[in-house]
Amino acid sequence: MERQIYLAYDGSINADWVSRYAIRIAATFHNRRIILIHILDHSASRRRIDEKIAAIARECEVHGIECRSVIHDLDRDVFSSLLRLIPAGDNSYCLCGARIASRGRGFLAGTVSERLLRSRLFNVMAIRVVNPGLMGCPRTLLFPLAGHPRRFDAAMPFLRLFTSTPITLHLLRVIVVNPIQLRYISAEIARKKIAAGREYLHRVMREIEEEIADAPWHLDPHVVLSDNWAEEILVQAGKVRASMILLGATERSQPSRFFSSNRLEQILRNTPCDVGIYRKR
Repeated sequence: MERQIYLAYDGSINADWVSRYAIRIAATFHNRRIILIHILDHSASRRRIDEKIAAIARECEVHGIECRSVIHDLDRDVFSSLLRLIPAGDNSYCLCGARIASRGRGFLAGTVSERLLRSRLFNVMAIRVVNPGLMGCPRTLLFPLAGHPRRFDAAMPFLRLFTSTPITLHLLRVIVVNPIQLRYISAEIARKKIAAGREYLHRVMREIEEEIADAPWHLDPHVVLSDNWAEEILVQAGKVRASMILLGATERSQPSRFFSSNRLEQILRNTPCDVGIYRKR
């Protein structure tokens, strides 16, 4: 079974912006096809939904992408309806959106996108679009890595989604230390921690070069010590002028606090650029 992009489309302006990511990503797949899924939850009129889907189909045609639309009646709720329509498996990639404004609720907390990320039935990327002018084509990616022993295994499928255009890929390893330790850390210990972080990133870079040898990318590693990884990611995004942050949803997060009041929401709230929160099946 070949890889397939599924766009969970709710008819919102943010979903329109996310559709442009779906179009660009579909260009990297052999079938060059998007399956757009809309669940009729009556949040917008059917006529308006049909008009917006037709506009997306026209944009797909311009880029040589096939757009198949699936409009389905609500079955229990939107999340359950989507699960019935998106095949489980490693070759299914679901793109969805975050709230365009948090209004005190968070950008992902309590959303269908949050539940899709939690489901672990297929690959999911929830995107908050800050700069729609990118047209779904970021040129500078910031990819924070947690230093997991499996290195890049969970991130590689999502990195492959951006192989169609030249990109500067900034790999970031934030080594977290407590505030007191950070204040009094010796130069020798700091050097050792940074050296270990650089060694990790260079292993990842070799893995990327082996797995995606023909990608038109420039790789740039960064290692920093910090007592707040979310804040540091935002600082580094500004420094490198990132057009998108790609951030993995941690497996260690407890369901009760998966997104609410946590560091992911801090990043989504204060980001200077687009953010993609991904989770591998």
